[in-house]
Amino acid sequence: MTCSIPARQGVAAVLLGILATSCSSGETSRPGFPRSETTPVADAPFPYATAEEVGLDPQRLWRFKERLYARVLARHLVGAEILVLKDGRIVLHQAMGWADIDRQIPLERYSIFPIASMTKPVLGSAVLQLVEQGLIRLDAPAATYLKSFDNPRSGGVTIQQLLTHRSGFAQGAEPDGYRDAASLAEAVTLLGEAGPDFPPGERFIYSGLNSDVLGAVVEAVTGERVENVLEALILGPLELEDTHTAFAPDLPWAPRVPSLYRSWSKGRWERHWNPLRPHETNWFSPASGLYGSAFDYARFLQSYRKAMLIADTTISLALADPAAADRSESAPRWYGMHWEIYAPPPDSAQLPMFGHRGATGTVGLVIPQSNTLIIYLTNSMENDVVDEVILAAVEVFRN
Repeated sequence: MTCSIPARQGVAAVLLGILATSCSSGETSRPGFPRSETTPVADAPFPYATAEEVGLDPQRLWRFKERLYARVLARHLVGAEILVLKDGRIVLHQAMGWADIDRQIPLERYSIFPIASMTKPVLGSAVLQLVEQGLIRLDAPAATYLKSFDNPRSGGVTIQQLLTHRSGFAQGAEPDGYRDAASLAEAVTLLGEAGPDFPPGERFIYSGLNSDVLGAVVEAVTGERVENVLEALILGPLELEDTHTAFAPDLPWAPRVPSLYRSWSKGRWERHWNPLRPHETNWFSPASGLYGSAFDYARFLQSYRKAMLIADTTISLALADPAAADRSESAPRWYGMHWEIYAPPPDSAQLPMFGHRGATGTVGLVIPQSNTLIIYLTNSMENDVVDEVILAAVEVFRN
């Protein structure tokens, strides 16, 4: 295979140098930097296709993959798994780097990751199902469902504001005792009594507290714990058998979970959690509590392409710009109802490019114009490679 490497804005020269030297190596792993095969695996939930069979330039797809491996070689990542589906068929699936570099365990395909805020669209989808069922109203105050919000401080917060992160709650502004509360409902009671940090509806402020409140609303209208509702409305119907709401080291799937790493200086990663330890929490976080696999999240994203969970009209509403009426022209990015929008649609008849990132450095995204799904999962927390994955996805797959 030959490869050309055109200079691209935003890609560091050192990465281009690494990529250039790896062009002749094909799928060979560098010493100390393992990577899996890209060949089809048995029992995959989607069929496979070559790039040519789905109308992709194989060189561009190869460069997309090698660009990510270059980040592993540069020690910008400990490990990552990338999955690309075009027209419902797998054109790329590879794991790179380490599940645990301290114990010398290579990362494998089919790993299960803490997906952090990629949980939010799953919760949002359940809320929108309950809206379609008439159990929740988008324009209703949260106080309609939660007594602790029935006060001058929190009474103006609506369900739609919570879904679009316009409620006024700030990230990290939990009241005292919030994380130590015995249940989600008790934690959100404290939040409702304290009230938002800014006037509801005034501006967009991303905060997981919005998801917590929505989770408590779901519990109030169903009488079930929010994680059980997610199982009943999303995980079960889509057969997401590798998506879980709790972790323990003795669970049969625990060995598939990689260790998590933080970087305190460039290229120096320190393990701060491994799957031999439990994740200790009093209650499931509807903002960030799921564990999941690349294949499962692809199934979830595909459900939006096929309107399997909610109606087409609800999907369009969920992905619409909530501040469109205040703008003179379309925004390049916005936040919908628990979805990030990365690029507007080419015309009003199509959906925008959408998805969601997680604090663990992950992202799942959909490019409707080319019917492409991209899942990027990593155990290298709070790194900027996810932004490059999104940028490269636009370059390679949007057109």
